[in-house]
Amino acid sequence: MATAENFFGFTIGSVLGIAVESTYTLGWPFAILLGFLSVLIALLAKRSGASLRGFTIAILLLGCSLGIFRTDVSRNNRNMHSLDSFMGETVQLNGVVVEEPDARETNTNIIFETHSVNGTTVDATRILVNAPTYPEIQYGDELSISGKIITPKNFAPADGQQAFDYRAYLAKDDIYYKMPFSKISIVDHGKGAWIMQKLFAVKHVLLKNISSIIPEPESSLAGGIVLGTKQSLGKELMKKFRDAGLAHIVVLSGYNITVVANVIASAASFLPFTARLASSALGIILFALMVGGGATVLRATLMALVIIIARAVGRESDALRVLVFVGWVMVMVNPAILLSDVSFQLSFMAALSLVTFVPRIEKYFLFVKYEVLREILVTTIATQLFVAPILLYQMGNFSLVGFVANIFVLPIVPLAMLLVAIVSVVSMIPLLGALVVFPTQLLLAYILRVVDIGSRASFANVHVASFGIIALVISYIIIFLACVMLSNSRNEK
Repeated sequence: MATAENFFGFTIGSVLGIAVESTYTLGWPFAILLGFLSVLIALLAKRSGASLRGFTIAILLLGCSLGIFRTDVSRNNRNMHSLDSFMGETVQLNGVVVEEPDARETNTNIIFETHSVNGTTVDATRILVNAPTYPEIQYGDELSISGKIITPKNFAPADGQQAFDYRAYLAKDDIYYKMPFSKISIVDHGKGAWIMQKLFAVKHVLLKNISSIIPEPESSLAGGIVLGTKQSLGKELMKKFRDAGLAHIVVLSGYNITVVANVIASAASFLPFTARLASSALGIILFALMVGGGATVLRATLMALVIIIARAVGRESDALRVLVFVGWVMVMVNPAILLSDVSFQLSFMAALSLVTFVPRIEKYFLFVKYEVLREILVTTIATQLFVAPILLYQMGNFSLVGFVANIFVLPIVPLAMLLVAIVSVVSMIPLLGALVVFPTQLLLAYILRVVDIGSRASFANVHVASFGIIALVISYIIIFLACVMLSNSRNEK
């Protein structure tokens, strides 16, 4: 028990230190002061023969010290001001596209790593560039870009939402500059990582095959649920998905991948234990690779793998420790994701719900005879409850319809994904493609119908005028107390 308290005390302290330093910028001297204070408290506790509580406080302060120090160091290591001298000027940049381009309806957003400005070599610095739709740009393209460099601006709050800290959102990926309008010429191709180029090439072929045999809007939905290409759905349809609480099936967030991981594990429940574990892990890895394996997807995939592997241990306490440890490693590697990466927040809370809440409420749903359906029902309720405070804090609204819509849609998603994957491969074989495309299109049409009905419900969304940090903290305190109470009642029985 003492070891568990010290472990959670240290990790929680580290997270608190990162949050405090990210908000108030106390600096490394304060971190060193906390470190000395933690050592002093530990020595006093040992000399006085105090209870383990004194050591736990010392460990908490030591973790907080490390979190503050790590955040301060990470902030100093970034190229925050490397291009400040060129701000507002029309410059000529040369560099490489380092992420898959984000194609929109009227333009394409690219993450461009510049190596030279006006012919002068500079440190590699990432810039968000709004590029025209033509010429078509691919990952790994070497470009010459002409335009003005500006600092990204934060979005003003609207409709009860929190003000979106756009600068911090980009900064978590080391992006501190933006070029809103640009003229681009492609210098060369194939300058990116070989494996990523091949993965993206396969992805584009699969998307082309899907669109060649499945009509719209089912084609766009197929690309969204399998490959994460949500942009092709359009703003109006994406709004319907959000209102129906089903945006996660076309936005490859941590919430989506965690739920999909659980569904895959349930679908493989008939296999022997080792085979079930291996097939679940393999399925999530292949899914991540298929969608390109970006930073957000990789973080969410790691969370999902933790849940699958931790369940093999058989004890919830061990599963919780593994999850907390992985989350701690992630924020120590990149402290900025703690407060600025909503996907990380959702993926961690969704995974936490599967470890802590699902086992405590499963017994209340034994009346559902079908195991897979019961698993989906319990998972949906748990994850929706755990991510609701974050969604209310970040976006000011939460879908009530989502509880019901997910029950109708999630059982279909794995089968729809499988059929879409088959269609993307066999679409060029006329007879075989025709045999598979009908049930595939039928399932996709069913999902779209549920989305349409759910989005039109008058009670689809709960809008909260003000859901601040205090409300967020209180919400999770209540959820934590509920978990403790449910755990105690289960132990008594």
